[in-house]
Amino acid sequence: MIKRQDITPPWIEKQQELVRAANTFRSRLRSDWRRHAARTIASRGGSLDDQVRRAERLAAAEEAHNPRRRNVDQIAVPSNATDDPVMVKIRQQVVAELEAELEGSTAASTTASGSATSGHVPVPEGPLPPPLRDPDWERAERSYMELAVNNLNAITRSYNLMAPDLAKKPYFSLERELAACFADVAPQLAATVRERATRPARPLSAAGDGSASVLDRLVGEVGPAARVHDSKAPHYGFKDFWRDVFGGKEQ
Repeated sequence: MIKRQDITPPWIEKQQELVRAANTFRSRLRSDWRRHAARTIASRGGSLDDQVRRAERLAAAEEAHNPRRRNVDQIAVPSNATDDPVMVKIRQQVVAELEAELEGSTAASTTASGSATSGHVPVPEGPLPPPLRDPDWERAERSYMELAVNNLNAITRSYNLMAPDLAKKPYFSLERELAACFADVAPQLAATVRERATRPARPLSAAGDGSASVLDRLVGEVGPAARVHDSKAPHYGFKDFWRDVFGGKEQ
Protein backbone atom coordinates (compact mmCIF):
# COMPACT_ATOMS: atom_id res chain seq x y z
CA MET A 1 0.00 0.00 0.00
CA ILE A 2 2.87 2.36 0.80
CA LYS A 3 4.46 1.67 -2.59
CA ARG A 4 1.16 2.08 -4.43
CA GLN A 5 0.33 5.38 -2.75
CA ASP A 6 3.92 6.66 -3.09
CA ILE A 7 4.16 7.29 0.65
CA THR A 8 7.57 7.68 2.27
CA PRO A 9 7.87 6.18 5.77
CA PRO A 10 8.68 8.74 8.48
CA TRP A 11 12.04 7.18 9.30
CA ILE A 12 13.08 7.41 5.64
CA GLU A 13 12.30 11.14 5.64
CA LYS A 14 14.28 11.56 8.86
CA GLN A 15 17.16 9.61 7.32
CA GLN A 16 17.20 11.95 4.32
CA GLU A 17 17.23 14.95 6.66
CA LEU A 18 20.18 13.45 8.56
CA VAL A 19 22.13 12.76 5.38
CA ARG A 20 21.57 16.30 4.10
CA ALA A 21 22.63 17.85 7.41
CA ALA A 22 25.74 15.67 7.64
CA ASN A 23 26.78 16.39 4.05
CA THR A 24 26.31 20.13 4.56
CA PHE A 25 28.40 20.15 7.74
CA ARG A 26 31.18 18.03 6.28
CA SER A 27 31.29 20.01 3.05
CA ARG A 28 31.62 23.32 4.88
CA LEU A 29 34.18 21.92 7.33
CA ARG A 30 36.39 20.66 4.51
CA SER A 31 36.02 23.83 2.47
CA ASP A 32 36.98 26.06 5.42
CA TRP A 33 39.96 23.92 6.39
CA ARG A 34 41.17 23.60 2.77
CA ARG A 35 41.13 27.38 2.34
CA HIS A 36 42.84 28.01 5.69
CA ALA A 37 45.46 25.32 5.16
CA ALA A 38 46.33 26.65 1.70
CA ARG A 39 46.75 30.15 3.11
CA THR A 40 48.92 28.81 5.93
CA ILE A 41 51.21 26.98 3.51
CA ALA A 42 51.48 30.04 1.24
CA SER A 43 52.19 32.36 4.18
CA ARG A 44 55.41 30.48 4.95
CA GLY A 45 56.97 31.94 1.81
CA GLY A 46 59.02 30.46 -0.98
CA SER A 47 58.34 29.96 -4.64
CA LEU A 48 55.27 28.21 -5.96
CA ASP A 49 57.22 24.98 -6.44
CA ASP A 50 58.44 25.17 -2.84
CA GLN A 51 54.88 25.66 -1.60
CA VAL A 52 53.62 22.73 -3.67
CA ARG A 53 56.41 20.48 -2.38
CA ARG A 54 55.60 21.60 1.17
CA ALA A 55 51.95 20.71 0.63
CA GLU A 56 52.91 17.28 -0.76
CA ARG A 57 55.11 16.56 2.25
CA LEU A 58 52.30 17.58 4.61
CA ALA A 59 49.93 15.30 2.71
CA ALA A 60 52.37 12.40 3.09
CA ALA A 61 52.71 13.16 6.81
CA GLU A 62 48.93 13.17 7.15
CA GLU A 63 48.75 9.82 5.34
CA ALA A 64 51.32 8.35 7.72
CA HIS A 65 49.81 9.68 10.97
CA ASN A 66 46.11 9.87 10.07
CA PRO A 67 45.22 7.51 7.19
CA ARG A 68 41.82 7.78 5.60
CA ARG A 69 39.35 5.27 7.04
CA ARG A 70 36.08 3.85 5.86
CA ASN A 71 32.91 5.77 6.47
CA VAL A 72 31.92 5.44 10.13
CA ASP A 73 28.26 5.72 9.11
CA GLN A 74 28.52 2.06 8.06
CA ILE A 75 29.18 0.95 11.65
CA ALA A 76 25.91 -0.49 12.93
CA VAL A 77 24.42 0.45 16.30
CA PRO A 78 23.32 -2.42 18.59
CA SER A 79 19.57 -2.85 18.81
CA ASN A 80 19.63 -2.31 22.59
CA ALA A 81 21.61 0.95 22.33
CA THR A 82 20.08 3.70 24.46
CA ASP A 83 21.15 6.96 26.03
CA ASP A 84 22.01 5.19 29.27
CA PRO A 85 25.61 6.06 30.30
CA VAL A 86 26.59 2.38 30.51
CA MET A 87 25.29 1.65 27.01
CA VAL A 88 26.93 4.80 25.66
CA LYS A 89 30.30 3.66 27.06
CA ILE A 90 29.88 0.18 25.58
CA ARG A 91 28.97 1.65 22.20
CA GLN A 92 32.03 3.92 22.27
CA GLN A 93 34.28 0.98 23.12
CA VAL A 94 32.89 -1.05 20.20
CA VAL A 95 33.49 1.81 17.77
CA ALA A 96 37.02 2.37 19.14
CA GLU A 97 37.86 -1.34 18.76
CA LEU A 98 36.60 -1.36 15.17
CA GLU A 99 38.65 1.71 14.30
CA ALA A 100 41.78 0.31 16.00
CA GLU A 101 41.40 -2.98 14.13
CA LEU A 102 40.98 -1.16 10.84
CA GLU A 103 44.01 1.06 11.52
CA GLY A 104 46.14 -1.97 12.41
CA SER A 105 45.19 -3.80 9.22
CA THR A 106 45.98 -0.71 7.14
CA ALA A 107 49.40 -0.30 8.74
CA ALA A 108 50.20 -4.00 8.30
CA SER A 109 49.27 -4.00 4.63
CA THR A 110 51.37 -0.88 4.01
CA THR A 111 54.40 -2.39 5.77
CA ALA A 112 54.11 -5.67 3.91
CA SER A 113 53.88 -4.06 0.52
CA GLY A 114 56.80 -1.72 1.20
CA SER A 115 55.26 1.06 -0.88
CA ALA A 116 52.15 3.20 -0.98
CA THR A 117 49.09 1.53 -2.39
CA SER A 118 46.84 3.02 -5.05
CA GLY A 119 45.18 6.22 -3.90
CA HIS A 120 47.83 6.95 -1.29
CA VAL A 121 50.04 10.01 -1.42
CA PRO A 122 53.62 9.16 -2.53
CA VAL A 123 56.09 9.59 0.32
CA PRO A 124 58.78 12.20 -0.47
CA GLU A 125 62.39 11.56 0.42
CA GLY A 126 63.66 12.63 3.82
CA PRO A 127 61.96 12.92 7.22
CA LEU A 128 58.34 14.01 7.16
CA PRO A 129 57.08 17.05 9.07
CA PRO A 130 54.25 16.72 11.59
CA PRO A 131 50.73 16.88 10.15
CA LEU A 132 49.35 20.35 9.56
CA ARG A 133 47.25 21.53 12.49
CA ASP A 134 46.21 24.98 13.71
CA PRO A 135 44.91 25.15 17.30
CA ASP A 136 43.89 28.79 16.82
CA TRP A 137 41.67 27.86 13.87
CA GLU A 138 40.12 25.00 15.84
CA ARG A 139 39.41 27.28 18.81
CA ALA A 140 37.84 29.90 16.55
CA GLU A 141 35.61 27.31 14.83
CA ARG A 142 34.89 25.10 17.83
CA SER A 143 31.67 26.80 18.88
CA TYR A 144 30.18 26.31 15.41
CA MET A 145 31.47 22.75 15.10
CA GLU A 146 30.13 21.71 18.50
CA LEU A 147 26.75 23.25 17.74
CA ALA A 148 26.60 21.46 14.38
CA VAL A 149 27.61 18.10 15.88
CA ASN A 150 25.03 18.47 18.66
CA ASN A 151 22.38 19.17 16.05
CA LEU A 152 23.44 16.10 14.05
CA ASN A 153 23.29 13.94 17.17
CA ALA A 154 19.81 15.28 17.97
CA ILE A 155 18.62 14.33 14.47
CA THR A 156 20.33 10.93 14.82
CA ARG A 157 18.61 10.30 18.15
CA SER A 158 15.24 11.15 16.65
CA TYR A 159 15.97 8.93 13.66
CA ASN A 160 17.09 5.95 15.75
CA LEU A 161 13.87 6.06 17.78
CA MET A 162 11.78 5.35 14.67
CA ALA A 163 14.20 3.43 12.41
CA PRO A 164 14.48 -0.39 12.33
CA ASP A 165 17.34 -1.92 14.26
CA LEU A 166 19.37 -2.76 11.15
CA ALA A 167 19.07 0.83 9.85
CA LYS A 168 20.12 2.67 13.00
CA LYS A 169 23.14 4.95 12.77
CA PRO A 170 25.95 5.82 15.20
CA TYR A 171 26.25 9.20 16.81
CA PHE A 172 28.68 11.82 15.58
CA SER A 173 31.96 12.74 17.27
CA LEU A 174 33.71 16.06 16.68
CA GLU A 175 37.18 14.53 17.05
CA ARG A 176 36.34 11.82 14.52
CA GLU A 177 34.90 14.35 12.09
CA LEU A 178 38.00 16.56 12.37
CA ALA A 179 40.32 13.60 11.81
CA ALA A 180 38.35 12.59 8.70
CA CYS A 181 38.40 16.19 7.47
CA PHE A 182 42.19 16.47 7.83
CA ALA A 183 42.70 13.12 6.08
CA ASP A 184 40.39 14.01 3.18
CA VAL A 185 41.75 17.52 2.58
CA ALA A 186 45.48 16.73 2.82
CA PRO A 187 45.79 15.13 -0.67
CA GLN A 188 44.10 18.21 -2.19
CA LEU A 189 46.38 20.83 -0.66
CA ALA A 190 49.02 20.83 -3.42
CA ALA A 191 46.42 21.42 -6.15
CA THR A 192 44.67 24.07 -4.02
CA VAL A 193 47.94 25.95 -3.43
CA ARG A 194 48.77 25.87 -7.14
CA GLU A 195 45.27 26.98 -8.18
CA ARG A 196 45.26 29.76 -5.60
CA ALA A 197 48.62 31.11 -6.84
CA THR A 198 47.90 30.92 -10.57
CA ARG A 199 44.33 32.20 -10.80
CA PRO A 200 44.00 35.79 -12.10
CA ALA A 201 43.51 38.50 -9.54
CA ARG A 202 40.14 40.22 -9.51
CA PRO A 203 40.33 44.05 -9.56
CA LEU A 204 38.47 45.83 -6.81
CA SER A 205 36.80 48.13 -9.32
CA ALA A 206 37.24 49.07 -12.93
CA ALA A 207 35.41 52.04 -14.42
CA GLY A 208 33.61 51.46 -17.67
CA ASP A 209 33.81 47.66 -17.78
CA GLY A 210 30.69 46.97 -15.74
CA SER A 211 32.63 45.46 -12.82
CA ALA A 212 32.29 48.43 -10.49
CA SER A 213 30.69 47.80 -7.14
CA VAL A 214 27.16 48.80 -6.26
CA LEU A 215 28.46 51.61 -4.04
CA ASP A 216 30.56 52.99 -6.89
CA ARG A 217 27.56 53.00 -9.21
CA LEU A 218 25.39 54.75 -6.61
CA VAL A 219 27.96 57.37 -5.63
CA GLY A 220 29.16 57.93 -9.17
CA GLU A 221 32.53 59.16 -10.29
CA VAL A 222 34.92 60.11 -7.51
CA GLY A 223 37.99 62.13 -8.30
CA PRO A 224 39.12 65.50 -9.64
CA ALA A 225 36.27 65.58 -12.17
CA ALA A 226 33.60 65.26 -9.49
CA ARG A 227 31.92 68.52 -8.44
CA VAL A 228 29.73 69.35 -5.47
CA HIS A 229 27.04 72.02 -5.93
CA ASP A 230 25.51 73.86 -3.00
CA SER A 231 22.23 75.70 -3.39
CA LYS A 232 19.96 77.49 -0.92
CA ALA A 233 16.99 77.72 -3.27
CA PRO A 234 13.79 75.92 -2.16
CA HIS A 235 13.53 72.39 -3.49
CA TYR A 236 10.69 70.03 -4.23
CA GLY A 237 9.98 68.14 -1.01
CA PHE A 238 7.48 65.82 0.58
CA LYS A 239 5.00 68.60 1.32
CA ASP A 240 5.01 69.60 -2.34
CA PHE A 241 4.47 65.98 -3.34
CA TRP A 242 1.55 65.62 -0.89
CA ARG A 243 -0.06 68.82 -2.18
CA ASP A 244 0.24 67.72 -5.82
CA VAL A 245 -1.29 64.30 -5.12
CA PHE A 246 -4.09 65.23 -2.77
CA GLY A 247 -4.53 68.94 -3.50
CA GLY A 248 -7.51 68.50 -5.77
CA LYS A 249 -8.21 68.54 -9.49
CA GLU A 250 -7.84 72.30 -9.81
CA GLN A 251 -4.15 71.97 -8.96
